[in-house]
Amino acid sequence: MLEAAATEFVEYGYEAAVISRVARRAGVTVGAVYSRWPTKSEVMVAALDYIFERLLPTERMNELDVAELPTPAVLELWSAHLLSSDAVQDVLIQVFGSARNHPAVRERLQRFLNDQSDQLTYLIEKGKAEGPYNAELSTVAVTLLCQAIGIGTHLLISAGLDDRHIPAEEEWTELLRQVIALLYPPTEQTT
Repeated sequence: MLEAAATEFVEYGYEAAVISRVARRAGVTVGAVYSRWPTKSEVMVAALDYIFERLLPTERMNELDVAELPTPAVLELWSAHLLSSDAVQDVLIQVFGSARNHPAVRERLQRFLNDQSDQLTYLIEKGKAEGPYNAELSTVAVTLLCQAIGIGTHLLISAGLDDRHIPAEEEWTELLRQVIALLYPPTEQTT
């Protein structure tokens, strides 16, 4: 049911989501949905929790089987992925819009962004412990930069930014590879 509700949310947004379509997608009755979550708002909030869990860095790294790689390699793989369409990330567009008018959605979005920040902070700190790291750079600043690049890139592309304003994947990856090198300067061993 959560998968069906998440799909409904992504396709139609909070306002236009309909519980009967959620039930149909899940192969259950409307009553079965409402027996678990008494209101549409509770269904959509549960769907957001489900989606956000899948978007957290730890889950994404496990899903892509990269959690054991050194931090600079994880960040480089992440940067290459940013220009790709991602149905799971598409929900962020809907959530940012819905958060303005729905306190429960706003609260879930804030929780997700803080959880994402905590996990990125852990990844950056792990990278510091792994080897050379530019100690002049604040972990908080690097974490915010990662969030801003990730969410901002996806929002711009999903909103329909003209292709002429989107760099080739190789150009984008090279730019972010150089940013990562500022954080984690290559050594003889890593090159």
